[in-house]
Amino acid sequence: MICARCGTVGDTKRHTKGSLLIELVLWLCFLVPGLIYSIWRLTTRRDVCRACGSDAPIPRNTPVGQAIAQGNRTL
Repeated sequence: MICARCGTVGDTKRHTKGSLLIELVLWLCFLVPGLIYSIWRLTTRRDVCRACGSDAPIPRNTPVGQAIAQGNRTL
């Protein structure tokens, strides 16, 4: 993968929006809001760049990825 924002080449990391602490509190106090919050957190999970946190990693073997790797960022 290559980052469209910073150009870093490498593996991505998974990022989940929200807070684990809030999720635990909602589960302990309120069952339905805890379930809704957990589902929301799972659906907002994304692969992000390890260096800058951008959610725009692109496979390097695509035409856009190759252009970014060569330094042509005008695409």
